[in-house]
Amino acid sequence: MATFSCRVQYLDDRDPFANTNFPEPTRPPIYSFLDDVPLINQIASIHRLLQAPHELEDCALQLYRNQSGTQGEYGVYLDLESTLDEQAEELEGFTDQKKNAIILRTQLTVRVNSIIEKLLTSNGRELRRALFSLKQIFQDDKDLVHEFVNNDGLTCMIKVGSESDQNYQNYILRALGQVMLYVDGMEGLIKHNATVQWLYSLLASKVRLVVKTALKLLLVFVEYTEANTVLLITAIETVDSRRGLHPWTNVMALLNEKDGADSELLIYTMTLINKVISAIPDQDTFYDVTDALEELGMDAVTHRLMNKQGADLDLLTQFQLYESALKHEDDDDISVISQVENLRQVPRKKSESHARKSKRHEGGQELTLPEYSQGQIQAQGLPFEAAKRKDGKRGLHLHANRHQSQHNQPHHPHFHNHYHSHDNNAQQGYGLDYQGY
Repeated sequence: MATFSCRVQYLDDRDPFANTNFPEPTRPPIYSFLDDVPLINQIASIHRLLQAPHELEDCALQLYRNQSGTQGEYGVYLDLESTLDEQAEELEGFTDQKKNAIILRTQLTVRVNSIIEKLLTSNGRELRRALFSLKQIFQDDKDLVHEFVNNDGLTCMIKVGSESDQNYQNYILRALGQVMLYVDGMEGLIKHNATVQWLYSLLASKVRLVVKTALKLLLVFVEYTEANTVLLITAIETVDSRRGLHPWTNVMALLNEKDGADSELLIYTMTLINKVISAIPDQDTFYDVTDALEELGMDAVTHRLMNKQGADLDLLTQFQLYESALKHEDDDDISVISQVENLRQVPRKKSESHARKSKRHEGGQELTLPEYSQGQIQAQGLPFEAAKRKDGKRGLHLHANRHQSQHNQPHHPHFHNHYHSHDNNAQQGYGLDYQGY
């Protein structure tokens, strides 16, 4: 009978919040697997050989590939109902490195249930420690994210976050950001609009760090795919209608802050607005959103912030992009596209009821942006291009690389398939450096 011999070890992860990343024993024994016998019929022998502390019915087997000079890499979980012969592809090249091992550890579902139970039943310092560790848990085991979102983990996070103070909310946002690094995590978020609603509701928080982090996560969400824009609009309408408020109230409240609103927060807010309206595929939805913004005072906000002394040039770029989007849709003027970067290139589906125009257009208003010299622009490290506006006045077209539109990309370029995370470039573009956050 054919056998497959390799080292075996166990990982004591019965408590998901305990920091145990190293397999035991340090001198692992060799176990000879029967190639044509299902692993479920062999796992008891491995458990007994290792004298593992786990409950036998909770055990799983995972491949562990040793990497010289660094901590080893945990690979796929083996299907216990199948034989090794039936999973030969997963074991390709596994015996080339003699220090590779098959790890006995706790099943993903059991660990996820333990995490959820801990979060729902803990309080005080114990809950604080658990929430603080959550981001690292997801970072250490990418497979756990898939299981977490498929077992009501997001519902658990929202429940705890809704009942917690800002410090706990910050920890939850850290963990949620880590979940969104993985395609499985993002897909879980897409199917769970309550999470998007919660992120939007946090924009009304009195704590600036909570607001800014929620904004950044919403930006990552809408950049992942155009379809997410519709989900965000739905979430916004749900939250605001539940409170009897006008749609987009939380967003406009950030722009309407007279004191204390830092430039970065304003830039992120306008960037979110521009990315949403850029991705909208039809005119009716486009005007529903922009009309809601105008009714909440977008025109007055634009004039106030653009005429403010020392206005941030990146913020100017975002307001001009918003105005250009309105102008392009109202006038159907394709010349605007060549003058302004990041403007939507694909025509929207026309309104089926009647020819719609923006409230800005109907009111006969046109925004006049403040003048800046070429020297002022270049001092900020931004390219400069002056172009004639419709009314003959000089306008600016600032091309900032920091906030580029992704409307013509069906998927975020940094997301990869299944469990693989994208790199942190997308998050770091919005200051989401999770290592130092």
